[in-house]
Amino acid sequence: MLLRDRFIKAGHFMFKYRSYQFIAIILILFMERNNFHDVNESAYYDILCVAVTFSGILVRALTVGFVHEKTSGRNTKAQNAYELNTTGAYSLVRNPLYVGNFIILFGISLLSYNFMVVFLNSIAFIVINTFIILTEEDYLLGKFGDAYLDYTRRVNCVIPSFKSYKSFSRPARKLDLYMILRREHDSWLTAVVSLVCVEFFRDFYSNVPVMETGWLVFLGIGAAAWAILKYMKKTGRLVLA
Repeated sequence: MLLRDRFIKAGHFMFKYRSYQFIAIILILFMERNNFHDVNESAYYDILCVAVTFSGILVRALTVGFVHEKTSGRNTKAQNAYELNTTGAYSLVRNPLYVGNFIILFGISLLSYNFMVVFLNSIAFIVINTFIILTEEDYLLGKFGDAYLDYTRRVNCVIPSFKSYKSFSRPARKLDLYMILRREHDSWLTAVVSLVCVEFFRDFYSNVPVMETGWLVFLGIGAAAWAILKYMKKTGRLVLA
């Protein structure tokens, strides 16, 4: 098997299980568990970490909100693209969802107050998603051919550029808030739970006896919002009339 084909095969495997990438955060935290005893916590720094995380969530929301229902999805069984996205966020960078995911992971990792956690999580993310992107590019090239090749010449893979930006004021579609809520609530809950887990893990190994009430309230609000959105999705209430 060609090396390229091996990479693509590995990418299919990672694509299938990409929803479990957050487990790497826990494993890396555990590896660094003995380096949390000298942490000097700051409420302002914690707020900054949450803000960075939610900026990544915003990137994902603005990406998903303008695309076709059958693209940029959370499916894990196989690649799926009804059409080639080239406007909005996709005119800045070819993989805006992965850019958003990296920002989310970066914010969560920063909350550890540990440079190695940030570094190792970043490396793990880059390696895993490089394989996934190779697989997706192979699929898109096979489906859209020269149109996709032309798109790759104009727009960077992961580093945003405004050279070929097509304004959000003239997107291919209007912003679909219902689709954002329907498709992104699982990502939001994962981010909230990950932040709280990092805070709990850090406090536990720093010998802090009780987690701050604010974090528990944060988790409760996030879980309640997720449950409501999950119910609304299941009952068909998150569909634009």
